[in-house]
Amino acid sequence: MSEEEPKFVGTRRFGGQPVRQPAYNFRDVPYCSKDLAGSTLSEVTDRQHLVDSIAEFALLCNEATRRKHLSEIARGKKSRCPSKPLSIEYIFDRIDTDDPIWGFMVRTDTPMSSKGRTSNLKASPQWKRGMLQGFITVTTFTQWRSSFRFDSLHESAFAYDPDDLTELALKGIRKYDNDGRLAEELEATVHGGDPWKEGIVYPRIAEISLFGALGCGKVSLTSGRTF
Repeated sequence: MSEEEPKFVGTRRFGGQPVRQPAYNFRDVPYCSKDLAGSTLSEVTDRQHLVDSIAEFALLCNEATRRKHLSEIARGKKSRCPSKPLSIEYIFDRIDTDDPIWGFMVRTDTPMSSKGRTSNLKASPQWKRGMLQGFITVTTFTQWRSSFRFDSLHESAFAYDPDDLTELALKGIRKYDNDGRLAEELEATVHGGDPWKEGIVYPRIAEISLFGALGCGKVSLTSGRTF
């Protein structure tokens, strides 16, 4: 590579250990109860722990999508769920490049039924301790364009939203930065860096990079936000 060429030209993937597979079927993972009864919430700061859970992250998102699809069909609605919501490649790249990175995981602790109700091993023979029910990873917000700015009032801010999200916003159901004040505060926060090297880092803005849940989405988001 010559001195005139940029030092950062893309992602380079090297061979590593095979992705660790879970010893359980995600169709057997029970929904997590709203109060986390029967489950444990644990903080994760070790990157290797996240790497070891890559397959579980992808499989949990696939299972959440499958259940959402079946629920919509049962209610007579047209399912809009994507066939592959989160790929292993994307998950690996975020865990590999996000720095710093931290998060939380929710796993089963005591036997629960598939609906998230107290049970026992005889009634729920497929249950296992440590089944992943939810996860979230967080990093500091970083971007690589010197022209980037937060602007909720720009005509392109919501230009690519699907029709259903636009309709929810017009009805007042979907909350958004309609007066631009949040964008102004974000734009004014401290940030700095080189877009050609480490990127422009916003140390006071957290970015949720990976997220998935079976019934514990709210508590996972709350944990990631208050960490």
